[in-house]
Amino acid sequence: MLRLIGACMVIFGCGTAGIVVARSYSLRPRHLQEMRSALQLLATEINYARSSLSEACSKIAGQVEGPIAQFFAQFADSLAQNNDVSASELWNQALQILGEAGFTNQELEAVGQLGSALGRSDADDQMKHLLLLQTRLEQLGSQAEQERDKMVRLWNYLGFCVGALIVLLLI
Repeated sequence: MLRLIGACMVIFGCGTAGIVVARSYSLRPRHLQEMRSALQLLATEINYARSSLSEACSKIAGQVEGPIAQFFAQFADSLAQNNDVSASELWNQALQILGEAGFTNQELEAVGQLGSALGRSDADDQMKHLLLLQTRLEQLGSQAEQERDKMVRLWNYLGFCVGALIVLLLI
């Protein structure tokens, strides 16, 4: 009886671990889409509303969800509090939130490049950088969707299969 309970716990634990990994693959395309939407909002704020960067990012943080909202909220708060530090440094500091949310190094690098243009150039140049980043994130998003389609099923099955294998080895 104890062996059966232990076997079920091992299979359940490994299966849950597989599901957690699979979930990270399914969240990435959603986060990238949300980042593209946030960048579109930022472009609108810069181009039409002519809001300051901290005001624009604060508004965006209220309109998006999850780690993207946290990213823009931290960046807006940092801009409002730190007059000594450049916007690009504050942008790069806020990128840690996206890294913790599962963004790949390639995605972080693409988003990080925008930080060097924000607050340093005129609105037209910032718009060009925003459009370029949106295009790049669209490409990365389609890659993430392809990866998600392959990896979610793999990790879901792999977790339970590894659990079953461990049980077989222990019996």
